[in-house]
Amino acid sequence: MAKLLLSYRFDQSYFDKELDRDDFGRLSIRFETENFTGSGGFWVQWQDVVRFGDDLVAYPINAESPIIAQWGYEMQKGDDLIIRIAVAPKNKTGDLLVSVVLADDHDQSQRLNGSFVTEYAAIESFRQDIARMMTDGAHEAVLHGQ
Repeated sequence: MAKLLLSYRFDQSYFDKELDRDDFGRLSIRFETENFTGSGGFWVQWQDVVRFGDDLVAYPINAESPIIAQWGYEMQKGDDLIIRIAVAPKNKTGDLLVSVVLADDHDQSQRLNGSFVTEYAAIESFRQDIARMMTDGAHEAVLHGQ
């Protein structure tokens, strides 16, 4: 069993209209497979997380344009890339490959690269979890796979 867990902590100004609005919050990620686990996070705009969730509605997902969300410093390449989540077709029978790159945002030499297989029904459940998480900030979004 494998899973990808996302949680988002909004900036306090998101809920308090008296404060100057800051669109950044902390996206935390935990990646787990049978033999490998890692976690990390990064400061990202809440709108980007919502957009990623909205993009997951695509069916079928095109191999030439997989669904990708990534965050990091400057060019978001090499050591500047902190988080990357990609969902692409694995085969012609409907399996999907979820690929994750996750680096420590303070020590980018600490880096995880992993993947697991999932299906469209799990992606839809994950999409709904993201929508709930970004609405009330209390939920966690979980994508299950193998």
